[in-house]
Amino acid sequence: MKKNWKITIGAMALTVCINTTSIAASHTVKKGESFWKISQKYGISLIDILKANNANEKTIIYPGQVVNVPDGKTTNTVSRGNIDRDSEDSHTKAENIIHIIEKGDTLWLLSEKYLVSMEDIISANLGLSKSSILNIGQALNIPNSGIDESKPVENDSKYGEYISWFGGADKLIPRGAQFKVIDFYTGKSFMVKRTVGTNHADCETLTKEDTNIMKSIWGGFSWERRPAIVEYNGRRIAASVSFMPHAGLDSVPGGVTANNRSGGYGRGVNLDYVKGNGIDGHFDIHFAGSTRHKDGKQDPQHQKMIKIAAGIK
Repeated sequence: MKKNWKITIGAMALTVCINTTSIAASHTVKKGESFWKISQKYGISLIDILKANNANEKTIIYPGQVVNVPDGKTTNTVSRGNIDRDSEDSHTKAENIIHIIEKGDTLWLLSEKYLVSMEDIISANLGLSKSSILNIGQALNIPNSGIDESKPVENDSKYGEYISWFGGADKLIPRGAQFKVIDFYTGKSFMVKRTVGTNHADCETLTKEDTNIMKSIWGGFSWERRPAIVEYNGRRIAASVSFMPHAGLDSVPGGVTANNRSGGYGRGVNLDYVKGNGIDGHFDIHFAGSTRHKDGKQDPQHQKMIKIAAGIK
């Protein structure tokens, strides 16, 4: 049965587009490939290839898996709600996107999909709050992020993959992983280990030499956010790094309760597991959509740096 949704959002005309994507080829996944890398190889947008495979930014693909590659051409079926004829021309190009809620949608997932904050989505929809229940078929106004994802990022090795943290990079780079981090601006690299962290990766340098390289980049310890590339298991992932060790003591075993932890963190679990590396505690590495531990919100500066590392303008 065909359902007609009657939607009114202020005086704004509503346009709902249903995209039909045609499949041009099949691609067998090779080691180290992701949807993002495949989209760049075929010159199509990340969104199109995700849609063609019923996937999202968190979906992980494996060597030998076959994925659909769309031809990049879409057929749009457009339906309009009640439109003020006198103002139709002025609303032909809407500044916002209208998203029809599907099963499993949440405000957080929508913010990840459209690269806008949850707060911006809430502000764009009268009566919406973080505690609101989203109903299938409901229409939400999504602010335009200004990022043109239909334009492929240059296939340049200096850029990293833009991979969501939750369910994506979090699993690709598990706790205990040791990996290389490349500072985006200087090209200097150092080795680190992900020791703890849930909302983002809490990491420690492996050696004093790695610590000294980081100090040469930041000019010492600093909360300054810098774009970086994380290299691990053949993947290059866009990230943002700050170098202010905190919440640990190098002189105390990791995981035990300690007093006067670094960074003014006082008494608590000693979050320093790599010893003899010249730092007390750990520092932060953020990825797309990752959040702060203190309030569960995204750090705007970290997210800005991550987009720079991914080549998203």
